[in-house]
Amino acid sequence: MKSKTQKKEELKSLQAKLPEAQMTIFTSFARMGEKGLSVAQITELKRMLRGIKSEYVVTKKTIMERATNNRGADVYAMDGSLGLVVGNEEPYSVAKKVYEFARKNTALQFFGALLNGTFINKEQFMEMAKMPSREVLIGRLFGMMKYPVTGLYGVMTEIAKKKLTN
Repeated sequence: MKSKTQKKEELKSLQAKLPEAQMTIFTSFARMGEKGLSVAQITELKRMLRGIKSEYVVTKKTIMERATNNRGADVYAMDGSLGLVVGNEEPYSVAKKVYEFARKNTALQFFGALLNGTFINKEQFMEMAKMPSREVLIGRLFGMMKYPVTGLYGVMTEIAKKKLTN
């Protein structure tokens, strides 16, 4: 059990990290009556997050509540043992990486996220996490922009071929 001073230090640390974070994801890594994430799985998650300049923080609900300053996240309504993914990278990449980890490790559940200080619910977070990457979206955009030009080119070459044969 942590002493009062340790809890205060943890609160100060979390309060310092949250304003700098572009995204903070509320997760549950263990629920009552279910098998949660193992120590090895949490270590793997933390290692993966370190690679994208983010971290996974496990702390008491009271400390989370005080650190988030009631930004729409009702921490006490979230059941199970909670953890926070504090993302300092681009929010979509953090959401995508954590979602991919959760697909492999079903014990990790989502409750929502703080995106630039505003709480988004689980459904909005999942929609964001399932979105294709920026590179894929740019590729699709260029493909859509290229299609009419290549179609026009094909038609013009066929017309030119017909005129040459006549």
